[in-house]
Amino acid sequence: METWKQHIAVDSRHKLLFVTRVIEGISFVDVGTELSTAIEPALQDKRLSMMAEEALDKIINQYTIHDPDIGDYVAIRNIGILFEPALHINLHAKVDSWSRTRVLIIHHEGTIHNHVFFLTTNSETNYSLNLKDITYKIL
Repeated sequence: METWKQHIAVDSRHKLLFVTRVIEGISFVDVGTELSTAIEPALQDKRLSMMAEEALDKIINQYTIHDPDIGDYVAIRNIGILFEPALHINLHAKVDSWSRTRVLIIHHEGTIHNHVFFLTTNSETNYSLNLKDITYKIL
């Protein structure tokens, strides 16, 4: 079994893994590029947040891969767009849901301090995700 797979507790309520480096054999989907491409035609639409949420769920489902050892997983990177206030994405709910139904691997581009993920290093709360009730590991 590959080393990153050893860190997945398949019977855990959440299966969230933050990685700081590229892992051989895993292709990460660039959520920023995929989502911005999907919503670009609708930037002025009143339903932008709803359309962004639908596009995001579609991206996660499309890039979910089945692994015989750990089950389904998705690996994402460039997640800054998920914090954009105009999109009104409830990122906590998304991460909670995704990490319950599959292994969620996030390329760790920020910092984690006191169980809070900060997208930037200056601890900007608008660009943070509270992980207190979500089980996670950092590799």
